[in-house]
Amino acid sequence: MSRRSPSSSTAARGRFVRLLSAVLAPLRMLTPLGVSVLLLGIAATVLAVLLNWQEFTQLGVVALGLLVLGFVWQVLPGTPVAELVVRPSRLVEGAAAPIATLEVHAGAAPMLFPKVTLPVGGRSVSLRLPFLAPFARHRETVQLPSMPRGVHAVGPVTYEKTDPVGLVTRRFRTGAVLELLVAPRVTDLSVFAGGLTNDLDGATSQQLSMSDLAFHALREYVPGDDLRHVHWRSSAKAGQLLVRQYHETRRGHVTVLVDGARSSYPRLRDFELAVSVATSIALRAVRDDFDTYLRCGQHLARGRQAVAMTEVACRFVAGEDDYLAQAADAADGVTGTGLVVQVTGAARDLVQLDGAAHRFDRSADWIVVRADSEAEPRLRDSGSLREISVPDLARLQELLARGMR
Repeated sequence: MSRRSPSSSTAARGRFVRLLSAVLAPLRMLTPLGVSVLLLGIAATVLAVLLNWQEFTQLGVVALGLLVLGFVWQVLPGTPVAELVVRPSRLVEGAAAPIATLEVHAGAAPMLFPKVTLPVGGRSVSLRLPFLAPFARHRETVQLPSMPRGVHAVGPVTYEKTDPVGLVTRRFRTGAVLELLVAPRVTDLSVFAGGLTNDLDGATSQQLSMSDLAFHALREYVPGDDLRHVHWRSSAKAGQLLVRQYHETRRGHVTVLVDGARSSYPRLRDFELAVSVATSIALRAVRDDFDTYLRCGQHLARGRQAVAMTEVACRFVAGEDDYLAQAADAADGVTGTGLVVQVTGAARDLVQLDGAAHRFDRSADWIVVRADSEAEPRLRDSGSLREISVPDLARLQELLARGMR
């Protein structure tokens, strides 16, 4: 007698599981009422066979017939389509909740007061639509719940197709998935750039150049200097060649790094405060026309666009990020930065922050901002780093103004 191979036994079990799933699939479409009617129909049919009672036969036929009609209703042609619009799709945390406009196009089958569910992030909004005739259109305005900072998926719309008796139901998903961006709260920093190396629109840098716009001084001619830079009138008075020397004008650059490691924050609200602080600083730098680099984890934005800064801040999350490795990566990708702002929590070691700062240009200013909702507001110098503790966003303006002097 031959034995079955293990592979053939596995294939047989797989076919049996698929067959069982195909048989049970219609049963999953039954509502609680549908399950009750099915059990009633089976019981009535069994009693009718055993007792030969005509009344139970009629009851079983009616019950099972209603179930058949419910399944036939599900295969009627014409699937409804929903179009979803969210306004505004970008808002600030704490602002008025957005409004979703839902337009439903019915299919060939009428929609009997359908239940529609709209997922919003981890939540959902359910509503009952009125009766819709075949191919009818209906527009509904939905008030979405207030959401925290982040990027939240809105949709797709889930529609429950139920027969007139309510025995069989099936869910359809329709419409696109939209993004709702909720930006962090920010504060307007009217004082920020004081004391920083600016660009052509502000104070000049301390780097000297032989050819630029901001005049610095005259110095003695050195062999190899370009004769075009000789100031002949001053040279005639001094009796020796003097050449012009300039400040090197360059675009100012601000680097803002947010510590995304969950272990750096004793409280999750401190991370949200850190995101608000960093975004406020980045927006102030952008308004002052600085090239700005804002990063947390793998999410970063660079340039002079305020929209880019707020959008990337929506995507910041606290996790298991290696902040020191990402700070090193930022230092390699950023050149000529004039200010490095590290925004972190109370648990991050200052020695690590100092090491991260030293990876940047030695001529840059370095500052650490700790978001600590239970600490007293303070400013202190720790070696080469200036450290600010911010308990709430309202104190940032005052503390940062003192720290930048």
